[in-house]
Amino acid sequence: MKTNITLFASLALLIGGCAIGPDYVRPATDTPNTFRYTDINQSIPINATWWKSFNDDELTKRVEQALANNFDLISAQASIDAMLGKFDTAKSYLYPQINANGSLTRQGVSNSTTYQLRDGVTSTYAANLSLASYEIDLFGRVRRANEAVRAQLLASEFSRQTLRIAITSNVAASYVKIASLESQIELARENIKASDEIHTLNGLKYKHGIIPQTTLLQSQSELQSAKATLAQLQASKLSEESTFNLLLGRNPGDVTTTPLEQITLPHLPSALPSEMLQHRPDIALAEENLIAANAKIGIARAAYYPSIQLTGLAGVQSLELRSLTSDPTSIWKILPTITLPIFSAGRIEGEIKTAEAEHNQSLAAYQKAIISALNDSDNAIGQNVKADEQLTYQKERSDAIKTAFEQSKLRYNVGTISYNDMLIVQQQWISARQSYLLAKQNTLISTINLYKALGGGWSEEQKPPLPNLLPAGR
Repeated sequence: MKTNITLFASLALLIGGCAIGPDYVRPATDTPNTFRYTDINQSIPINATWWKSFNDDELTKRVEQALANNFDLISAQASIDAMLGKFDTAKSYLYPQINANGSLTRQGVSNSTTYQLRDGVTSTYAANLSLASYEIDLFGRVRRANEAVRAQLLASEFSRQTLRIAITSNVAASYVKIASLESQIELARENIKASDEIHTLNGLKYKHGIIPQTTLLQSQSELQSAKATLAQLQASKLSEESTFNLLLGRNPGDVTTTPLEQITLPHLPSALPSEMLQHRPDIALAEENLIAANAKIGIARAAYYPSIQLTGLAGVQSLELRSLTSDPTSIWKILPTITLPIFSAGRIEGEIKTAEAEHNQSLAAYQKAIISALNDSDNAIGQNVKADEQLTYQKERSDAIKTAFEQSKLRYNVGTISYNDMLIVQQQWISARQSYLLAKQNTLISTINLYKALGGGWSEEQKPPLPNLLPAGR
């Protein structure tokens, strides 16, 4: 049966002849040899599950939950299913539509006064196969329509792939921000503890007349400022948790993360510009839109050519059911029609102009997608390199000033330095530690952005199979 269908499909396509309109040819692209911060001899493939390279089981778990439950991804899959239905509908017009019909007519006559009708009850049985209006695709209009819808179907899949990369990177970035905020909250608590200890000590010194009241009030102000900073960070964490939970498609709740400093920075991924163009589904999406626009030019031009429709019927009829199969009356009818445009008052020419203009728009969008991807990737690589440098410097600064703060507290306790001198070092420690945490956060996020820019693990191997033109079902 499958062989018959295949032969019938091939015959239908052969009957169609050549398709009107330009055949698609991928436009040439001018790409640089390498990115500015990448060794031309080095190219590291990106794993499709790139988030696992951070060696954080909690992050991996959350990303996989988002891939399963994110509502935007679910909606995107539904859009693909809808496009698949449109493609099945479009390719059905390549084949004849055949319907089976059966009927029984019972007719009663009484008191007839004409010889044409006899008194009594008669039955008429009939069965037939009817051919719905079928267009013989001599000039390829139907095939061009199929080409356009097939490209739109693939474009919807590439759109989902692009969305998938965006969601995984957004989940990972939000996770890192929450981990960073948690570390900043711990830092704020450490600052509160240190400020409280100093304020308590100042209370004793003021009580014994060692320091003036202004110093005591100043330490009290620093303590309250530290508490306000903690409240602000907790509010920011609550806001980021709402964003994170929405990405995962779940109700509000606390988010557990690995401590920021325990999240591993993966090795810098790298790719050559020519390879990167095959790793970005948004470029594939733009190309499929261009293919669809190219096919629509053929659809518009085909309106200048004749359209041949074929309608037919073959069946049997009998006055008795048993003779319907043994000795029926045969009935057949075939009705070919041809439609040729004579005067359209510029309608067809206008549709061609529109199709060509939309093709030019799609071509510009495709070329822009390539340039945007190249610049996006080059920028992401450079940002990652510089973020890593900043992290190294901020780590050294934070470690140095932390030691200085510990020493200044001891010196203040024994009275060898003033409170203001000690306060300056404390503020420098808080600033340095906060800068380090933000540098670690930014470095992790820049790495995530780099994975995203280089295609997020997507490749030509993940390209969906090209839909065939065989009938989808009955």
